Amino acid sequence: MDAQRAIRQIERDFEDHHVERLLRYIRQPSVSALNWGNQEMSEMLAEEIREYGGEAEVVQTEEFPVVFGLIDEGAPRTLLFHGLYDVTPAEEPNWLNPPFEPRIHDLPGLGPCVVGRGAEDMKTGIAIAMNAIGAVRKAGEKLPLNVMFVHEASELGSGGLKDFFPRYKRKMERADAAYWLCPMAQTDGTPIVPLSLKGNLMGRLFCRPGGWGGPIGNEIHALNSNWIGNPADRLVEAVACLEKRLEEIYLKGEGWRPSPSQEALCRALAGRMDPERMKTSLGVRRFRQENFAEAVRAHCFRPEFTVLGLQAGFIGEGKSVKVSIPSEAQAVVNMRFQPGEDPGERIENVRRILREGGFGDIEFVVNNHYAGGGTAPEHPLVQSFLAAHRALGADPEVWPVHSAGMPVALWTEELGVPWVGGLPCNAMRKHAANEYAQVAGLLQSEKFLVHFFEGFSRLTY
Repeated sequence: MDAQRAIRQIERDFEDHHVERLLRYIRQPSVSALNWGNQEMSEMLAEEIREYGGEAEVVQTEEFPVVFGLIDEGAPRTLLFHGLYDVTPAEEPNWLNPPFEPRIHDLPGLGPCVVGRGAEDMKTGIAIAMNAIGAVRKAGEKLPLNVMFVHEASELGSGGLKDFFPRYKRKMERADAAYWLCPMAQTDGTPIVPLSLKGNLMGRLFCRPGGWGGPIGNEIHALNSNWIGNPADRLVEAVACLEKRLEEIYLKGEGWRPSPSQEALCRALAGRMDPERMKTSLGVRRFRQENFAEAVRAHCFRPEFTVLGLQAGFIGEGKSVKVSIPSEAQAVVNMRFQPGEDPGERIENVRRILREGGFGDIEFVVNNHYAGGGTAPEHPLVQSFLAAHRALGADPEVWPVHSAGMPVALWTEELGVPWVGGLPCNAMRKHAANEYAQVAGLLQSEKFLVHFFEGFSRLTY
């Protein structure tokens, strides 16, 4: 493949055709939580793979469809693209444009950006991959590798992928590596290269009346709060107990511990990052830690327990309220644990902490979970990936562990292939209004993929 010829084709077609592909993807809603548009989105992606000479099918699963495809060039190496085609609901106020009617806005400090639901999480990566493949084709070149596609709907926990995996494992075994199509760059365009991703868990904590106290069978008036226990209070206390113990485990080094090489990468990462730029890009005024190096270390190496929502009793507007002690309280929670950790062990650890803290009556219901994983920094795949960045003059940030949660262990452990992830495009505000992807990053990412295709095709390991 003549890489420069393909890159010139990308530059010629970029403004008129390549950005339009992402806009088209975003216009097609695919909201798993609302069961809205996933079938249509998966069919669109399968048809595009066929248009480039590949084979593709939409595989129905117990949750949502998985797109499985292959462009077979008869090459010795096969790269598996793992992408997410679904998005979260877009009910936030203050969008610059309707979330499923994407527009290009000149955002302060960022330049032209595509704004719409899915711009970061994660239709941009799939659009970049298809644009790069299409440019190689249009330039009259042959891909130097075979490309396999596994695109899923992940927002409910990759349940569809878990159903799909054992049924298609034999077909996927021809893959030599898995590549996660996620846009990952700082606002100045510096690429982010994660070597590992955390595992993920979604669940709920329930506090119901029982031997500890609380009103049984019905709410009672709040004038009884001095002598009747409140499930809302007890749940908050249980969450505080969990948070405190998990922090102790991290600070004392009792749980998962990073290797010396991971510690060195983390120190280098903290040394080159700009704390003020990070605050601006995240939309916050301060980090939890006073020392920025400690904040970066915690972000990489501390398991995460996050309360996403709390619900108990009456919540309304205005001055008039229902003055009652609720009979039940619940919290929606997310956990992210370190690469290589077993989700079952982490679940039992939470339950053990609750029991030991005197909150054994709190029920922990797990909706879904998966294990993270990654690839060693010295692996030839990682080195080829970094070389492709350097070919474009970039000096990427290498993260020993990134807090993004994906079922990486499916590729590294079950399929037995190395994994790599990230595209050099700044895209942020997922799950929030005005989710965006920088247009300049789209272009850089397509050029990057051409270089990576070429380098990957020559790898041996």
